[in-house]
Amino acid sequence: MDDVRQFYMTGFDQSGYTYNEISYAKHVLERDPKRRKFRGSLLWLVDNNAISLTQANRLDDIYAHRHELTHELGKFIVDLDSEPDVQLFTDALEILRDLSRFWTQIEIDIGSFDEHGNISVDDVTPGSLLLLQMCIDAYVDGLRSDEEQESVDKP
Repeated sequence: MDDVRQFYMTGFDQSGYTYNEISYAKHVLERDPKRRKFRGSLLWLVDNNAISLTQANRLDDIYAHRHELTHELGKFIVDLDSEPDVQLFTDALEILRDLSRFWTQIEIDIGSFDEHGNISVDDVTPGSLLLLQMCIDAYVDGLRSDEEQESVDKP
């Protein structure tokens, strides 16, 4: 939401940043009948080919699972049958990667990377994406190790 909002920033004055509120409302908020900023921002991103509509809709499931993990963490620690949904994390990583590529391309187009020479979106990977990928890989490797150990333990 913040990046989409900043897309409509026009400058700043003594009270802080200023925005083209009319354009932001027309191009973002009005995309959602309930004028929800999050959904309007997602639909703006879909219309600007940053993510697909399927990905935008998947974010509802990802958000719900994130909420479950943060507010019911004890369940995932104590209950052996409660496992995080790895597919949701993998989908989240893919969506974040697509969003990063979109915003990076905008930065490239406006010249933010000019001092670094000829840069493409494939040359830029945010540390947060690398960290999330490492966490997913470690979790999946742990699951594989558990499965391998179970197969060795069974006669």
